[in-house]
Amino acid sequence: MTKSASHAAPPVAPVLDAAPVLDAFIAASAIAFGLYVSAPSRAAMVRETLAHSAKRDLRGNLRTHAQDRWPTWRTRLRRGAAVALSVAAILPFASKAADKPVLVVGDQAYNAQSLFEASGVLQDAPYTVSWKQFPAGTPVVEAVNAGALDIGLQGDGPVLFLAAHGAPVKVIGIYRDSPDSVVLLAGPHTQIKTVADLAGKTVAVTRGGWSQQLVQAALTSAGLPLDSVKYSYLASVDSAAALQAGKVDATATWEPYVTRLRQAGARPVVTARGLIAAQSYLSTTQKAIDTKRELLGDFVQRYQRAREWSLADSRHIERYADVWAARSRVDPKLAHQWFNTSRIRYEPLTDTAIAEAQKSVDDFVATGTLTKRFDVRDLFDTSFNKFTQAAR
Repeated sequence: MTKSASHAAPPVAPVLDAAPVLDAFIAASAIAFGLYVSAPSRAAMVRETLAHSAKRDLRGNLRTHAQDRWPTWRTRLRRGAAVALSVAAILPFASKAADKPVLVVGDQAYNAQSLFEASGVLQDAPYTVSWKQFPAGTPVVEAVNAGALDIGLQGDGPVLFLAAHGAPVKVIGIYRDSPDSVVLLAGPHTQIKTVADLAGKTVAVTRGGWSQQLVQAALTSAGLPLDSVKYSYLASVDSAAALQAGKVDATATWEPYVTRLRQAGARPVVTARGLIAAQSYLSTTQKAIDTKRELLGDFVQRYQRAREWSLADSRHIERYADVWAARSRVDPKLAHQWFNTSRIRYEPLTDTAIAEAQKSVDDFVATGTLTKRFDVRDLFDTSFNKFTQAAR
């Protein structure tokens, strides 16, 4: 061996190919993070990596220098791997949250939203709920019909009235208050004790709602003509205020107005038990069903589970009432009284429930509230029962 040969650069160990290895790691990382790096940026990263690798291949005379720098590169490789793994652990959650579809839900005064928050049944939902709050049921179903909401929760009257005018709304679920929470009340300034005592008196009702249904059903049951009372058509909050002010003699309303009025001295005359169905609907449109059927079905199923949770234990309904009271800034005692009385439960779309809806329409027609009768069967999409049956 010559002297020059003995001093030749030693063979390069396989580990000295670490620079291409690092380039490959970066390129692979860029590809692996394809869900989090845009396609143009990802392509640029790969091109730059390959360019660096090509330049290194032309620098064969620098291999000795590379050998000297390998400890530094090894440290950087380890740090890079640690950073990459950390990013890989974090980014999927942010990406998945951002990629979740959104279900826009119309609620009334935080009722359903408070229920879902108290029960926690939305925690693992594969979508995000965007809650929209309304003061009453009519604007909820109008927003559904306009396409501003995917699904709405409201009483049966507003939905039936809108459907009677040809709106393409659909009912995919029913929930029902206890009939004892819908009450015809007499003012403390009157001597009214029975339905017969209403003759000649002024009664505040909400047109097309449970209020009007209850008053007219009570009169019919007592054998009195529907025009034996004077009707004052007011929103529920205004009806309560009018009774407290002595401007009307009676009103038919529901919780939480019933509890408030009874605390102010109003007397119950009759409840909805045996007189009206007191149904509420989960409403949507055919367009929403066509585009978000699975999401709507999942929401209805979770709503059923939340209602069953609230009734399973007295502590659950108190938790629900506390959440609602905090959101609404209402005395928790009032909320507890309301929720313990109303005890809202979910029901599937049965033939009985549909028949009750038809009776409501027929009663509205008989009293002139609706001008023409229509068949309600097309209003109900019973295919959503499969979601709620699966929840049992």
